[in-house]
Amino acid sequence: MRRIKILFLSLVIPILFGCEEKHDLPGLDKFSQSQLIVWNRHLSEIIIKDIFSPPVASRIYSYPNIAAYEALAPAYPAYKSLSSQYNGLSEIPQPDTTKEIYYPVSSIIAFSTVGKKLILDELKMEEYEAEYLAELKRIGIREEVLNNSIAYGREVGGHILAWAKKDGYVETRALTRHVISAKPNTWQPTAPDYMPAVEPHWNKIRPFVMDSASHFKPQLATAFDSSATSGFYKEAMEVYSIVKNIDKEKLLIARFWDDNPNISYTKGHVTYFQQKLTPPGHWISITSSAIRKNKLDMMEAAETYVMVTAALADGFISCWDAKFAYNSIRPDTYIERYIDPDWDPILQTPPFPEFPSGHSVISAAAATVLTHKFGDSYAFIDSTQLAIGLPVRKFNSFNEAAFEVGESRIYGGIHFRAACDLGAEQGKAIGNHIVSKLRTRKAEQTAKL
Repeated sequence: MRRIKILFLSLVIPILFGCEEKHDLPGLDKFSQSQLIVWNRHLSEIIIKDIFSPPVASRIYSYPNIAAYEALAPAYPAYKSLSSQYNGLSEIPQPDTTKEIYYPVSSIIAFSTVGKKLILDELKMEEYEAEYLAELKRIGIREEVLNNSIAYGREVGGHILAWAKKDGYVETRALTRHVISAKPNTWQPTAPDYMPAVEPHWNKIRPFVMDSASHFKPQLATAFDSSATSGFYKEAMEVYSIVKNIDKEKLLIARFWDDNPNISYTKGHVTYFQQKLTPPGHWISITSSAIRKNKLDMMEAAETYVMVTAALADGFISCWDAKFAYNSIRPDTYIERYIDPDWDPILQTPPFPEFPSGHSVISAAAATVLTHKFGDSYAFIDSTQLAIGLPVRKFNSFNEAAFEVGESRIYGGIHFRAACDLGAEQGKAIGNHIVSKLRTRKAEQTAKL
């Protein structure tokens, strides 16, 4: 396990000189090793309770992980800042080298500082931070070192927050809602809640690495046509038939990858809601599992998180740009209108246009980054949905999992095949772009991250 050299002497020398105050550096290192996994889980728990939409969730995961990476990087000479590589991110404040700093603490404090300003339940994040600091004191970190480390983490976190405030998010909160079109090929609100379209202006958010929201446009989908001999009708019939004849395996796959953050249920006159992970939260869970399984040190874990979160965030920006440009009809609307008025999808249709499939785009993007990191034959068990009573699923690769995501949207009755297949191609292009543009290492000795 790597050691933070700048702190090592400061912790060992007092012991050598027989001072009463002692510090357990191995204990600190062991504790710190898993903290980015822990804090991403904390963030997921809050995102679920705050009921953020998938695009917003991708933004929330990105900035804290960037802050954590940047606050930790000064302790690892082989790594470099990403300040010149993310759009609009200026040079990160550098630490005062005359002060003793334990950078893993700075990293978590930077994460917490940014994270609590992007969510609703700030008190919960502050509670997590208080518990974290209490554990550090129990382990025995020296107060001066702790204070210096916190101060640097806050400084980096403040810098990332100032950058985040300029990404257009606040401005999009005041923009008008999506206007429903009367054209037969366009998206219409769907049962049971008939909600307005979610985040119609997400393409105005500043991309993290892409040149623009329209940098990666999907290929054209099958042209809309209501005639029974058309290609579009045949795609609709595929969805219709699968749902009508769904088997247990396809049903399980649809449920496993649903990742709808807020599903409504109505019994009689009572409506209640179930909150779950978002699609980006599901891939953060997969990423955390791979980091844990491979016993990555904290810096390599931070590196992996920033790459994956960039793919997720830019994936949503790119996908939402296409969604509202095409404004495509959902299977629920088309099938009830032209095939069977009594048909219902397996999954609750999300409130935004159909093409391309958002989960397909971001899953392919994340899988591409993770494949670059861990290899094309990385077998893993996804236990993400145990929390909601679903069994684990086994995959031979990240790409296999991403492919199943696309199939799940068809099985669930919420997407046509073209939206999933072409969305996956779009996501793969975004993932490759992230891998080629974000350079985390000063020396490119290996082909991996």
